[in-house]
Amino acid sequence: MYPTLVTFHILFAGIWLAFFLFELTFRKQIQKKFDFDKITTYLKLTNVFGIIGSLGILITGILMVTMRSQYGFFDMTANHWLATKQIIFLIILILTTVMVIPNSKKVREKFKNNQLESDSKELGKLFIANQIINYLVVINFIFAVTHRLY
Repeated sequence: MYPTLVTFHILFAGIWLAFFLFELTFRKQIQKKFDFDKITTYLKLTNVFGIIGSLGILITGILMVTMRSQYGFFDMTANHWLATKQIIFLIILILTTVMVIPNSKKVREKFKNNQLESDSKELGKLFIANQIINYLVVINFIFAVTHRLY
């Protein structure tokens, strides 16, 4: 069962990494040409990729830690790489809750009321929050791939 969990964990990490590439190119396209269809797609895919990636990582990660006695939650003495990944993941969840979800709702509301403009503060905050989260996902991926080297 553990190898299956690892496979799914990697799959969910891949989904998040794919979103990083999507978000990077899509954000640039939106900033170049303010297009409501692209913004709608951006919001939908942010939601879908975020839910699938974060919930998948969370569930498989918790199960993997509980199945292995050498792993623990936030234990810096035995597996500092894992504890660091867990802290970063918490930061990602906080950023999602505090920045991504509220700003996505505001952008959707402005969009519905035809009040969304290219220099929208909420859209800018959403771009920044997603960018920070994507960098944190890449850092977590690097910890996962390189932890056997140290």
